[in-house]
Amino acid sequence: MPGSQVTLFSDTPRVAIREDEDVSAAIQEALSDDGIQLELAAKIIEVQGKNGVRVIVRLADGSLVEGSHLLVATGRKPQTDAIGLELAGVEKDERGFIKVDDKLATTAERTWAIGEVAGTPMFTHASFDDYRILKAGIARQRASTANRIIPYALFIDPELARIGLNEAEAKARGINVRVARLAMASVPRARTDGNTRGFMKALVDPETDKILGFTMLGTGAGDVTTAVQMAMLGGLPYTAVRDAIIAHPLISEGLNLLFAALA
Repeated sequence: MPGSQVTLFSDTPRVAIREDEDVSAAIQEALSDDGIQLELAAKIIEVQGKNGVRVIVRLADGSLVEGSHLLVATGRKPQTDAIGLELAGVEKDERGFIKVDDKLATTAERTWAIGEVAGTPMFTHASFDDYRILKAGIARQRASTANRIIPYALFIDPELARIGLNEAEAKARGINVRVARLAMASVPRARTDGNTRGFMKALVDPETDKILGFTMLGTGAGDVTTAVQMAMLGGLPYTAVRDAIIAHPLISEGLNLLFAALA
């Protein structure tokens, strides 16, 4: 039975705008291969009705598209207004997030804030790490949010995951990097399973050989990114991952091939 015809409208010039352009291009290709039509740089110019909704979207070429249903996703804002924070001496920033230091302590004595309300990246795993830091601080143990690197995964098909810097961020910050790139079609397990869409990409410090960032678009991306994260946390040079004996045939075996490209 055929599925629904899907068209994705975005007001940005490409999808996944925070990722490198090659990542966006690969995601767009995957969506198109799955039969999803993309309309980028589209602008909603009018919404009419209350019970029955009429939506008019202007496309990049100037043509108009009408729709009958509207899903509004405007993001999240911290629920910090009118809850008495000022009475407790807890200050907020201009966006409404509670001000905290790297120990998650607020401006009030013996008062802490964790999770999204404290401006933590909006991931469950980031909020859980806040809890770990808070618990350690109350027990007078050393823990801090300073310099922590938070990974994330986007569960599309193929999966996207990243840890650390990408090329655009490195360029914006003036950080010199070496870049290794490997198509998923070069990974034996991906070929065996027929999941060859996507690629791996790593950024390496040319002086220390430490891994500064890793992006993967492909099957099992989140799990492979976790392996790279462990190497980054351990301060290992990329050569340690390149020369590691990784069981065959795993998707993570592609890390051997990826970092061999920097030889």
